[in-house]
Amino acid sequence: MADVLKIACVQTDIIARNPSENFRHLDELFAKIQDDRDIIILPETFTTGFPAEPELFAEDENGPTMTWLRQKAKERNCVICGSFITSFSQQPYHNTLVWMNPDGSYHTYNKRHTFMGGEKEQLRCGQDLVTINYKGWKIRPFVCYDLRFPVWLRNTYKEGEFEYDLAILIANWPQPKAYIWNTLLSARAIENQAYFIGVNRVGTDHNNVPYIGGTKIVNAKGRTVAEIAGDKENILEAEIDMESMSSFRNHFIVHKDWDDFKIV
Repeated sequence: MADVLKIACVQTDIIARNPSENFRHLDELFAKIQDDRDIIILPETFTTGFPAEPELFAEDENGPTMTWLRQKAKERNCVICGSFITSFSQQPYHNTLVWMNPDGSYHTYNKRHTFMGGEKEQLRCGQDLVTINYKGWKIRPFVCYDLRFPVWLRNTYKEGEFEYDLAILIANWPQPKAYIWNTLLSARAIENQAYFIGVNRVGTDHNNVPYIGGTKIVNAKGRTVAEIAGDKENILEAEIDMESMSSFRNHFIVHKDWDDFKIV
């Protein structure tokens, strides 16, 4: 078990509808990341921008994005995660977060809450929560609009165990909604007594929508412990530790009073 996880969050601009150029640009950014990271996190739809035309850009398990993720995870000997448009196993199109392990094995999470005005009309909503066990941490991935839905993100505490310790939320979150981004990341961390990492893009997309950045790590008290200031490309490298979170959970035992519920 790793008491400390070393994280790198890549806050990048995304070249619209141009996967090959985004791979090239990310290769340059990866060269700036320390070699000892456990997880490198990329924004939502990091190969194309948002929304993407699935009939043009959806990929299967052997497509160029999976190939690139496998190569980079092996080279860096760490997990790399980010989302892109998929058509895995002849399934309908999804916005899929892929968690790629260094050995080439992977987990997938299909975005539950597709966004109105393009995505909802073209992509299927995911149906399943995913919990990844990694170095003794229970990690739950989410994508962008999911942040607005507290029931879907709700942690549980049963038989002395939390359902997750860390939530990773990747996004294309626009600048006009910056206050909501910051408020909800803190609120969700407080509600769930878990770390939350929000990784967002910057720049302006092909619809002239500006993006805020605001990539940050929030602890279980809702406090920002590391962040990228401003709306420029940058890499956030930080560490999160289990001991401080466990100490807080043991001190403030609100989780023992959480309501039972079931998502149907």
